[in-house]
This record gives sequence, structure tokens and C-alpha cells, in this order.
Amino acid sequence: MCGRYTLHAQKKQLAKSIALTLPDDYEPDYNISPGKNALSIASKDKNFVVASIMNWGLRTPQNFHINARIESANTNPRFRESWQEHRCLLPSNGFYEWYQDGVSKKPYYIYEQGETLQFYAGIYFPNKENNQISSFVVLTTQAQAPVSRIHKRMPVIIREDTHSSWLSGDINKSDLQAISREINLSTHTVSSRVNRVQNNDMSLIQATSYLSDEQMMLF
Repeated sequence: MCGRYTLHAQKKQLAKSIALTLPDDYEPDYNISPGKNALSIASKDKNFVVASIMNWGLRTPQNFHINARIESANTNPRFRESWQEHRCLLPSNGFYEWYQDGVSKKPYYIYEQGETLQFYAGIYFPNKENNQISSFVVLTTQAQAPVSRIHKRMPVIIREDTHSSWLSGDINKSDLQAISREINLSTHTVSSRVNRVQNNDMSLIQATSYLSDEQMMLF
């Protein structure tokens, strides 16, 4: 799954990188969690691409969905229409995942080698009531190494040269999964401070060892 990620690029730098005007309320964030607002990129009326703020998570009477499996999103009644009509890109500097050994959970930061930005495939759900902002979920796929040693799932990562194909629907699911598997990722352990969504600073993505983590300092 994908339950936490970062987008900490400064506004001017990010606008230049994605060649789009950013919304006024964009703020760098080292700990984007479900329920928070985050930057997304989507085609508006299929004519032009815009960057806007959306809210992470689809609330239904039964569940709060934050991810959708790419293997079934195009057939799942909950996600099928958005798969066909409302695709988006989610800019990120990296994501967090937790390794569970049966005793404890250890957070890792996972990012693309040699790149400052990566883009996750998402689908969104327009909120037409009172002009409320749209909601989005992150598409996930089977994890590749080295992520597979930490967790079974990871976000679908889209290369820059396939952004337009994803947004327009001109790329099929198997090709998208193959592209995501080509991305080279790096990982390192980070402080358990990331567990608290209230924490939001640069130290969250800095590499730690088990012994340097603040919890281990008790020993």
C-alpha cells in the first residue's frame, strides 16, 4: 500500500520542474498522510493540464479508501469511472513504508535514484457539491526490489515521458506496470518520528540506523 509520502520541493523550484502554475495554497510537506490535502496534476476537460490541490482519500459509508489496486481498478465499481475519466499524477519526492517483523514496525524512506521528483498514478473523484475540492486515491502495484523486502505493495510510479499517455488514457495497464518496474529505487531507515502525522520537517527523511533512532537511545 501507500499510506504516507512527501512533497517537500519549494514552490518556485517545483513549478519550474513540472512547468505548471502552482495553486496559492501549496506548501511543502514531509509527511503527507490520508485526509490531508496534496498537490495533483490532471487534465481539465481533456484540453489542458493543471496543478491543483486535492484531498487524499475517498470516504464512503463503509470505508475510507486511500489506495486502489491497479490490477482491479478498471473493473472495481468503486473506481471504474475514475479510472476511465479522472486520472491524475501525484508529484512526490519519496514515500514511506513500514517493515513489520512481528514485534515492531520500522519506517523506511523510499525514493528514486538520481531524481528529486517522482510521480505516482492516481485517480480522483470530483466533488460537485458546493465546489468542494476533489478527492484522490493512489494506485498501487506489486512491490519490486528493494521495496519488496519491506512491503508487498508500492505506488505505481510513472516516468515523465508517459505522463500524457497516462492522463489521456492512451496507455494500457500492463505497460504501466512494466514502466513502474523499471524505476530504480533506494531505501533507508528513518526515525519513528514519522509515525506521528503532526511531525513535518526535514529530519523525517534523514537516514538513521536502528541504534540511532530516538527509541533505541533508551538502551
